[in-house]
Amino acid sequence: MAKSPSFLDAVGQSILDSASSIDAHIDAGALVDRISTDEPTSRRAQSALSDLKGLAKRAPGAVSATQGAVVAILRVVDKLTPKGDQDLDDSSIEPLQDALETLGCLIGDGFQTKSVGSKADAKVDEAANRRGQEVAELIVSGTENGKLLLRLLCVTETSTQYDAMMLLQRIYRRLPEPVNAAMLADPRSLGHLMQVLQSCEVDYVRNECLSLLLLLTASNADIQTIVTVQGFVETIFAILEEEDLAAGGKVARDLLRCLMNLVSNRTCQKYIRETGGVASLVASVGTAVTGRRPGSSGHRGRDFGGEDDEGEAEEEEDDFGGRPDIPEEMRWACLTLLVDAVLALVPFEDGDGGEAAANREALIRAGALDLCRHLADARLARVAQLRLVRLLEALESSPVAGKRLQSYATAARSPGSSNSDAPLLFALAAVLLGPTTPLPLRSALGRVLCRCVARHSELQSFLCSSLGPQLELEPGEVPAGRRLVDLLEAAASRGDASPEQLWFAIQLLLAMLRGNASVQSVCAAMPVAIPSDAGPAETFQELLFRAFSTCARSCQIGADGEEADSSGPTGAAGSMLGLLKLLLYWLASCPPALANFANSPVTVPLAMNLTDLEGSCGSLLGLQIEGMACLLMGICIKADQGEVDVASLMALLAKRIGIEKFQQKVERLWRSEALQRPARGLGEFCWYNGHFRSFVREQQRAVQRRMVQLYVAEGVMGRGAALSEDVADHYKQLIRVQDTELREVRHENEQLRAEVETFMVRSLRAGSAALADKADALETENEALRTESEQLQNEMDERVSRLERERKQLRATVSELELQLQAMAVGYGQVELSNTELRASLAAVAAQAPGSSPQAAADSPGRVEELLSERQSLLELLGALVANFPEASRFVAPLGQVTGEAISAATVKASKPD
Repeated sequence: MAKSPSFLDAVGQSILDSASSIDAHIDAGALVDRISTDEPTSRRAQSALSDLKGLAKRAPGAVSATQGAVVAILRVVDKLTPKGDQDLDDSSIEPLQDALETLGCLIGDGFQTKSVGSKADAKVDEAANRRGQEVAELIVSGTENGKLLLRLLCVTETSTQYDAMMLLQRIYRRLPEPVNAAMLADPRSLGHLMQVLQSCEVDYVRNECLSLLLLLTASNADIQTIVTVQGFVETIFAILEEEDLAAGGKVARDLLRCLMNLVSNRTCQKYIRETGGVASLVASVGTAVTGRRPGSSGHRGRDFGGEDDEGEAEEEEDDFGGRPDIPEEMRWACLTLLVDAVLALVPFEDGDGGEAAANREALIRAGALDLCRHLADARLARVAQLRLVRLLEALESSPVAGKRLQSYATAARSPGSSNSDAPLLFALAAVLLGPTTPLPLRSALGRVLCRCVARHSELQSFLCSSLGPQLELEPGEVPAGRRLVDLLEAAASRGDASPEQLWFAIQLLLAMLRGNASVQSVCAAMPVAIPSDAGPAETFQELLFRAFSTCARSCQIGADGEEADSSGPTGAAGSMLGLLKLLLYWLASCPPALANFANSPVTVPLAMNLTDLEGSCGSLLGLQIEGMACLLMGICIKADQGEVDVASLMALLAKRIGIEKFQQKVERLWRSEALQRPARGLGEFCWYNGHFRSFVREQQRAVQRRMVQLYVAEGVMGRGAALSEDVADHYKQLIRVQDTELREVRHENEQLRAEVETFMVRSLRAGSAALADKADALETENEALRTESEQLQNEMDERVSRLERERKQLRATVSELELQLQAMAVGYGQVELSNTELRASLAAVAAQAPGSSPQAAADSPGRVEELLSERQSLLELLGALVANFPEASRFVAPLGQVTGEAISAATVKASKPD
């Protein structure tokens, strides 16, 4: 026995782990520094990347905790990733792969582990998940939401593609949304993935690409649509043809899971239906069932593994049961996924405006129903048989299904199916009524097949027509109706028919009669046997009555009286219950058959004896047989007075068991668990279904009304005191019970009315309080709005006043500008006058020039200088005036051509002290 570690051992181990973590952290820091400083393609950097990858595998926590480690690795990936349409350099392949593998080790596998060990182990798992989440977020932010990694999918180097897809999967498991967004932003990346899946010859790269596509198509409808249009469905079926579906390998299961993701999308469903994907799906289901690929030597010329044309059956592998190396659950895993894909195409509740109906029709035309022929092979495991029955259940509601079940055509035969040209209904009936069929398969197939027959009236008529004797039959072909007749004949003649087979035969007959008045009438007079002599042929009704008589006598004898098994029909009691179900429904719907039964001197006494078995069939089935027999006699009493002596029947019923006891037995049948809570599992046996439960309740009430009518009728009243007293006592009791129930209902009504009044008062009070609160809130809000309105009005008034003031100032400014213009005009006039005078003076001077005296010529320059000096003085005076009185600048400016420099100079000069 191993000794548990001591406290000192635990402390020592903790110290060693801490020291190892510190060493790893130091080593990681040194390696990150080398990676950051050197070129990624250098030998030193490559060696550092390789060492860092090994350290990340041993101690990912220490590497991820190193400052800048993830960022440094992402820089390496960014530098080595080719830009545009370039491909990888040979020197970049190895360091890029090391970088990608290091990032993958730091993230981890991405699955949330559930530790079953100590709390310390749980903390370690939680820390690893948290670390992986943080590293994934750093990678996503450092690679533009993964776009940098998507560029690696288009490189030609397969190992790099593999590492990139591995890293993308680990990121996607933690952060799916950024990767989805990056994929949709760059649809070429999905195209590269599809190209790798379709053309890559390296198995592990193709399989990793498939795993990535499985993640991408799990929930994103846009990606599902894109890859479907790019041929993903065709690629799935092409690869499936190369895989062994009977082995249930991982590749095949991943392909089928991808297909499941696609068929959940309505757009993809339409694409699959319109591009031949349905036929490929049906062929794959056939391959998964038989274990043989379509067109293989084991498939051609063979009927369920029999001898082929060359006599090589013994050399072929036994695909159904000769694979001991494959576990049973793996053998049928692919079949389960394929049938699930079919069920996703045809949901039981069609809420898409006929899409599911179109899918059903396409599947049936592709031969999906013919796959159910494989149910006849005993080598199929139960799980495979039930999946095929589930497939039939999904397709049976289509109108095309009814035609296909009765069709003799073989054009749509599925791969690996039987070569028999008999209708599929005959093959399914052979499985249902076969002597070796297990009960779970019988229960599942019987439930679905009976529902299908009852749904399609043409199928009911076809089954009814097969009841008659067949003159010419192909070898090995037995019509479904003749199987039913043979079982009834065995039960009627010898009483040695298998109760289980007879039960399901009766259920199939009941489905044939349900809701079809023409079939019910035909069965009343239809011959089912060719007489050996010249006498009349026995009809179906007579055969059924004979079987009823034989089973009724067996039940009355009660050989052992042991309790019957509720898990299935056993002994004469189970057969009797099935016959009573059939008679009960048929007689209630077909007046000719009811008259024949009620007027028979054999069937009526037998039915009366069944109303009180005294425990000969056990308490479980005995209670139900008695209730069904009582209800059957009640239906006979419902017949028309002219065709059946209902008064005598009612008197007989009152004499034998009494009316009150009669009602009690029917009520016990109604309340029985077998009728109220039937089994719902597909492979579970059930005595009744929901339709028959409603039928029993309806007939029970109809019989009660009929008995009331007969009681008040004079013909019945005169038959005897026993009947009158019995019926009177019974209906007095009924009146008392109804009166008690009425009082209870009235009392309950009063209580409910009081509760409603109380509720209304409370609701009114609560509503009043809520209304007052709402009124206060509205008043407060109104005051706030008023205050806000006043503030806005004041602001608007201020704005109007401000605008008015600005308008007045603008008008004054315009007036001043007009004055300036006038002064300027005056100034220009003066200047023009001065110019005119100067021109005149110059002209005079020019005229006097030849004869002028030298003295005048000498005085002219002096005059000019004197005028300039005077002008300068005036300018200085003007500048002084402007400096002392700035507001007068606009009035004195037009008096002369005064520049800004001159005024400034004059101002400066005037400001200086003398």
